[in-house]
This record gives sequence, C-alpha cells and structure tokens, in this order.
Amino acid sequence: MSSRAAYLSFCNVIHAFALILWIAALVSAAVAAMNVFPITDSMSFVLERYAAYPADEHGRIAAGRIMEGVFFTVDMLQFVAAPLALLTLLAQLTVFRGPWRRPAHLVRGACIVLAAALFAGHAMMLAPKMNADLRAFWEAAEAGDVDRAHEHRAAFNRRHPKADIILRVNLLLVAAAAVAGTVGLRAMPGAPRERELDPPRLLQGRSP
Repeated sequence: MSSRAAYLSFCNVIHAFALILWIAALVSAAVAAMNVFPITDSMSFVLERYAAYPADEHGRIAAGRIMEGVFFTVDMLQFVAAPLALLTLLAQLTVFRGPWRRPAHLVRGACIVLAAALFAGHAMMLAPKMNADLRAFWEAAEAGDVDRAHEHRAAFNRRHPKADIILRVNLLLVAAAAVAGTVGLRAMPGAPRERELDPPRLLQGRSP
C-alpha cells in the first residue's frame, strides 16, 4: 500500500469514527430521556432541597437535574464529532481529490454540513437560553417562588420542541451520511479494493 493510500485509509477511519461518535451521542440522549422521565414521573418522592415547591413536581425536577448532565455530555461529544467529520470530509474531497460529483458524496456532504449547522445554531443560540431558564427555574423552585418558577419553566418548555426537533433531524442526517459514506468511500481514489483472482485455467484454454 502506498503512503497516499495509507493516509487516505487513516482519514477514512477517523471520518467513520466521527460519524459513529456523533450517532452514538444523539442516540444516547434519546434513550436516556425516554427512560428517565417516565420513571421519575411515576414515582412519589420529596426532594428536601425543593421542599418549598409543590411535591408533585419533584419527579420532574429530579429528571431535569439528571438529564442536564446527559445533554451536557452529548453536546461535548458533538463538539468533537461535528468538526472532526467536517475536517475529514474536506480532506477526502480536496487533499485526496475525491469525486465531488458522485451522488453518494453529495448526499454525505450535504447531510454533514446541514447537521453541523443545526448543531452550531443549537449550541450558540438555543441551548444557552434553555440552560438559563432551567437554572432559573431550579433557583426559584428552591426558594419557593412558585410564580417565578412557573414562568421560567414555561419559557424552557416553549424552546424545548425546537431542541427536540434538531436532535431528531440531526440523528437522521448523520445516519444518512454514514450510509452514504459506506457507498462513497469505496469509490475514493486509492481506496482498498477487493483482490482480483486469476481466471480459472480452463477459461484460459490451459490444462492443469
């Protein structure tokens, strides 16, 4: 294998790792949310720290405190995966002169760029406001200021559907990019190909 083919193979591995990491982060967030909220909502318990807030809301508060750490971790993983996927994609199509116009590469590139743009918008504009509202809700609930707590919770809930849609759309986009990548990367110049076997001797008109 030439050095160029070796570098391309390494680039392809890093690109695949970035997409897998990205998908795993998004799936883990969805799986955690689907399990944490139903369990805490079905349980009756009181959080001493929020004793001044209605007890029937404590399960939701507990779930929110758990999921805050989950979503922070997911965002950190995406901060690694998204740039890595973009940089390796750029390297494949420029440094290694991949065929830009192949449908698989067009689909993969469009999906990755769009997913990265959606995540950037979420991380820079939506997530900070949601985190501020969530923390203000917890502070008000801890102080027993029910009206202010409900105000911040309502503001958080208004933004939450947008964040949920971004997560779902990004999961579909990155999964589509991974599928397109399995097709497109096989056609990259220098990509390893299946070893061709010699034709049978009988077809060559030679006896064994």
